[in-house]
Amino acid sequence: MTERRTIAESTLASRLRGRLRSFEPIYLALLGVLALPSYVFDSLAVLEVFEIFFLFFLWPFVSPLLDLALRRGTDEGREEPTDWLHMGSWREYAAWFLTMPLTILNPLVLAQDLSQWLGTAVAFVRHRGTFPDVESYDQQVSYRLPFDGTWTVVNGSYDHDYSHSWLPVTQRYAYDFVITDADRRTSPDSSGSAVDSYYCYDEPILAPADGVVVDVFDTDFESPRGGGLSHPLKRDIRGSYVVIQHAPDEYSCLAHLVPGSVAVSTGDRVERGREIGRCGHSGNSSEPHLHFQLQDHPRFELAAGLPIAFDGVDAEWPGAKAAIDDPQPSGAGDTTNAPLEDAPDAGRTSLTAGQRVAHVEPTDGASSPERDDTLDITAESDAAQSTAGSGGRLAATQRAAFGACVGGAVAVLGPIFVSRSAVALLLVAGVALAVGWRGWVAVRWNAAERRPGGLGIAIGLGLVAATVRFTGAGASLEIGTQTLGALALLAGFVAYAVLGEYERHRMRESFPTVRVRT
Repeated sequence: MTERRTIAESTLASRLRGRLRSFEPIYLALLGVLALPSYVFDSLAVLEVFEIFFLFFLWPFVSPLLDLALRRGTDEGREEPTDWLHMGSWREYAAWFLTMPLTILNPLVLAQDLSQWLGTAVAFVRHRGTFPDVESYDQQVSYRLPFDGTWTVVNGSYDHDYSHSWLPVTQRYAYDFVITDADRRTSPDSSGSAVDSYYCYDEPILAPADGVVVDVFDTDFESPRGGGLSHPLKRDIRGSYVVIQHAPDEYSCLAHLVPGSVAVSTGDRVERGREIGRCGHSGNSSEPHLHFQLQDHPRFELAAGLPIAFDGVDAEWPGAKAAIDDPQPSGAGDTTNAPLEDAPDAGRTSLTAGQRVAHVEPTDGASSPERDDTLDITAESDAAQSTAGSGGRLAATQRAAFGACVGGAVAVLGPIFVSRSAVALLLVAGVALAVGWRGWVAVRWNAAERRPGGLGIAIGLGLVAATVRFTGAGASLEIGTQTLGALALLAGFVAYAVLGEYERHRMRESFPTVRVRT
């Protein structure tokens, strides 16, 4: 059992904001899938009418603007868990919104976004028609907060209404952390939007528990400014990141790190509290922050998010009135500015948006989670060697499959702007860029080995480019460019998912059993 609280809402604006959080138009967006057969079979052209439902995928970008409008005039009441925070002006939201087309047109990001949605279906099947939830999931490992000092939860919760994003399921229980000052800001007032003006930028990020590093990316682009701006040429939604396996089906993902700051490599054994990188602004980020999530799969796109409760947490809600769902004698009633009480049975705390949190070491005589003596993850263990082995043919094949997804995204979008031959040239240019980037990283950062997979992306793009070139007009097998792109994206994802499930099974079987006692 973990500590959980619910927010009391009274004003009309608060109620409307609650309804907006509960509203899930993404389900309507999935109806757009019914239009896909029309891309392959001319006789099903009538299904193109369902394309309009794809517009609902824009809801995550529109809802923050509506929330900002409804928040105006309600800050003094502070009836929402994050109302005490200075969450950014309309200019920052406008900057984020206006740069959104650049993100959508980035084929790497587009392919990853689509893969997240397809991966939700894979996770649904893997969990036999359901997803892990707070009430039923049995956390296998004790986790500490992935930082020292006091940070603020600006996004994320175990509660649907305040979750990071309920769909896709990958990030359902994710958290975004920043550092705030006494004025409720993430950077000094009038300091500008340079990344190094934010309090959390370049702060150490720590391993939340013992484990083995299974994936590392340390060379993504980072925008020099926050204020709603992210780098348009980002290569991964997560930016620079580290994924650590802590148990057979528990992996932590720590994202948006400073490029070049990652201090671990794939196959490394890490201990709880070890620095693994620095908080940054890389990837899909509006300002410097740490994105943290627990997931059930080594591959982000195929994972289901897992609810997590941390041990050794000192937490407070500076501006919210709350009540404990299941009242305890020590914490019922108005708890404004009151610290959270540790759950009596597990010593763990579930977090929610609007809290300020800090890791505290147990005092003498206090009980704390302790790792069983039989758990011994060494660099030479089967788990570490299995993880390191993923840098070979399997990882290269996975990256090639994802490269086919990227090539498919280019082939679907390309004909909107250019001819089929130009699409083929764009794909060939992508191959050249992938090869050139790999070589430049190896020389510039000596980091070619940091993200396993070699030239897999280039191989996948090359296969799609060749197919586009040799299935055009006059070919014995003539396929439309967008139809071919959709088929390539789907085939690439299926291969990526099959290989990912094989990788998950192998890691699950090879990882030593984790037993935690409290």
